[in-house]
Amino acid sequence: MRAVHTHYDNLKVTRNAPPEVIRAAYKTLTQKYHPERHPGSADAERVMALINVSYQVLSDPAQRADHDRWIAQQEQSAVPPPAPSSPWPRQAPQSPTQATSQPPPTPPPTPSTVGSTRRLVSHVFKYWLLYGVAAVFVWSWLNPTPTKPPPVGPKPYQASRAPEVAAYVRPAAAPNGQPWPAAAGYVKGYQLLHTNGLSTVTVDNSRNDSDVFVKLVSLDSAQAYPVRQFYIPAFGSFTLKKATAGSYDVRYRDLGSGGLSRSEVVTLSEVHTAEGARFSNLTMTLYKVKNGNMKTFGLAEAEF
Repeated sequence: MRAVHTHYDNLKVTRNAPPEVIRAAYKTLTQKYHPERHPGSADAERVMALINVSYQVLSDPAQRADHDRWIAQQEQSAVPPPAPSSPWPRQAPQSPTQATSQPPPTPPPTPSTVGSTRRLVSHVFKYWLLYGVAAVFVWSWLNPTPTKPPPVGPKPYQASRAPEVAAYVRPAAAPNGQPWPAAAGYVKGYQLLHTNGLSTVTVDNSRNDSDVFVKLVSLDSAQAYPVRQFYIPAFGSFTLKKATAGSYDVRYRDLGSGGLSRSEVVTLSEVHTAEGARFSNLTMTLYKVKNGNMKTFGLAEAEF
């Protein structure tokens, strides 16, 4: 059967690998080949592009199923290559005379062999008592006396166990059912609000090796609500434009672990003067990293 190169080969996983193994392999490879670790390397950019495409296919159950069917079709239609030749040299065939000849008879024992046998028999007879004791000890060790079973007591006690929490599984699509964008961008189906301003907000995910689903949440009303909802892949960033002045925070889900976080409150300002308009141009880095510019806090599921 012809070997078919697949997305599994690109991520160095088996074809039956579960999603968490595929996600872990993707993280390992991105950390190894990310262009930031290989500045100016065209090979690193090429490898990273292949890894991203393979992960996009294998992390989506529908695309992965299509890829598995394609592999099966390729392997069924492939013509098997000829068997590889053995690395070992062949033996020359025997002639008919050699094949039918009988092995030479066993030579008779030599005088030295007969002498050795006699000395062995004499030694055994001389020390038969020691050999007998050793034999009894070995037999006793190999056949120990069976122990009595423990007395029957009360039924074994089993403490109650805490309910198991279902493991997080990355969703194949956004909460509204739309597919995740192929690159950083807004998720289709969500309304874009607060778009009549001049300020910009850049959400930087370049320090994070997991994709994230992000919401820009307005805090000016009695109840907070999201005004922009977007997706950023690992090591990427996205800029929100024409944001209206006001108070906001950023809330996001790590699509690798399922963890939820929110930023501290930020304020976008917009002031019009005779010289022109002054507005905010803010960059927010996800996760608290060395020299980062944003603190993060835990977030409950109901607050996302």
